[in-house]
Amino acid sequence: MPLVPQIFPIPAEPVPGRRSELFATLRRIDGWGSGAWREVYSAWRLRHCLLGIDDLEAGVSRDEDDRVAAFVVVIPDHALGRPGDAGRDAATCDWVLRRAWDEVISGAPLTVTTHRPGQAVRANNACLFNVPTPGQPPTLVLRLLVRLPMAGMCCDGKALMRFLRRLERFADGLCRRRARPTLERHRHAVAVQQALRAALDEHGLVAFVADGARLARAGDGTAMPGCRPWRTPTAERLTIRLGRLGTIRGLGIRRGVTAVAGAPYHGKSTLLAALAAGRDDHLPDDGRELVVADASVLAIQAEDGRRIKDTDLSRFFAKLPGNNSRRFSTTRASGATSMGASLVQGISAGSRLLLVDEDSAASNFLSIDPVMRRLLGIALNGITTLLDLLPALAAAGINSVLVAGSNHQSLLASDRVVLMQDYQPQDVTVRMRRLLPQTRRRGRPAGTTLPTRILADEADCLFGPRHFLRVDVTEPERPLVNDTALDLRRCGWDLDKALVRGALAAAAWCCRLAAGKPLTTSELKRRYEDFLATYGVRGLDPFDTALITVPPWQLVVTVLERLERPVIRS
Repeated sequence: MPLVPQIFPIPAEPVPGRRSELFATLRRIDGWGSGAWREVYSAWRLRHCLLGIDDLEAGVSRDEDDRVAAFVVVIPDHALGRPGDAGRDAATCDWVLRRAWDEVISGAPLTVTTHRPGQAVRANNACLFNVPTPGQPPTLVLRLLVRLPMAGMCCDGKALMRFLRRLERFADGLCRRRARPTLERHRHAVAVQQALRAALDEHGLVAFVADGARLARAGDGTAMPGCRPWRTPTAERLTIRLGRLGTIRGLGIRRGVTAVAGAPYHGKSTLLAALAAGRDDHLPDDGRELVVADASVLAIQAEDGRRIKDTDLSRFFAKLPGNNSRRFSTTRASGATSMGASLVQGISAGSRLLLVDEDSAASNFLSIDPVMRRLLGIALNGITTLLDLLPALAAAGINSVLVAGSNHQSLLASDRVVLMQDYQPQDVTVRMRRLLPQTRRRGRPAGTTLPTRILADEADCLFGPRHFLRVDVTEPERPLVNDTALDLRRCGWDLDKALVRGALAAAAWCCRLAAGKPLTTSELKRRYEDFLATYGVRGLDPFDTALITVPPWQLVVTVLERLERPVIRS
């Protein structure tokens, strides 16, 4: 098996070098040629932390005078509390990583980078708790990429010493309880969101929007200045008690089919985007920190030109030109077939909440109005639209939230209608029934057969003989996987480089978890979750080759279904 450079190894030297020795070395090599940096590649005992410095020249830098090194900072476990609960650990590491950007990276005397977290709190390997071996205490690990400072053609040892002192001040702040008052607030926000999400099923809900939430987003993803806080009308206000975490009041989205209606620029699509983001935990003051949704939520939209692999679309199309609708494949899907495939694949992978915005949907897949049906006549035989199918899906436990701004048929297919006016909600279900008494929805169909998707390919169809992928995520929405482009531009996810790397690594490991045997995506999900529970984020990249984020399961399925391999069939 070919060797891969470990760019972020956790220091394992039994006797790390002393701080005084490191600083003496930096003074000595100051002004030497770039090759002198090799004398600092080791583990060192600094104040309040252990530091590992590793050479990246072989794997990253080709310029002898422009060297990049991996700095691995190890903090004692007692500084931030011992790990245990996954949510609490993710919140702690997320807080440390954001603080590192503020106190270590921004304004540093040299070029430093690492994974920059967005608005969601997700586990990643840029900052994580590590348990080296049984019986040893856990530690907190922070990984940085540092461009070693040069003064012309010579090593700038003094600049690196200034950076190391800055790093020590940062580690000292983490060890001082009084210097981190926002940590508990960070942990509390995540704990409340996870408890609220866990309480949805008990209250018959699929999503919840708390009073005071600020849903509109600015260009950088933060809450838009001046955004009106969410206020639920008293008649519809629901109270959820979370014990010691407090009491939350707001609007609950019940099981079934919910339509969100309203004029343009009144908050319909903004609400849907907030519900899609509700699968993740968010920061305090994000504005959506009390907007939660079923973790399996999936936004469905038209993706013209996407790949479809052997997918049963016969529930929507009895016939498709040149293809068997029960085993439909194409490399350039239409808007309608792409939405049908995303729906089938998402449900098979375990999604129990679908989000559909008519602005981004294929209109002929969403619905066909009565006049057009009369015009097209028998040409529509065997075609079932999404709105026709939603009641059957709801009876089978697949819930939906639809945005309706111009098509009243979405209202007729719904159990509940929420009207958005000036970003404020109002339940208008009764009013809608009165406006359209002659076209009330008929009774629910008995149900529908839920699709099954099977992964049936070699265990190493993505990894090959390695344990890592060759990935280029310069453009996250169009990554190169083993030199093959993958189009994720309209897949419904906000992507960054670390999240895409994590999703691709997870997809490759899922093939190995299937072990070359046909496996349904529902069983694959169970194995993937067990894998993460056992190995965590380091299981996805055991050789520490890149910065990755743990991806949600539905994103992993999105990647699996759009890659040329593995083979997945209905």
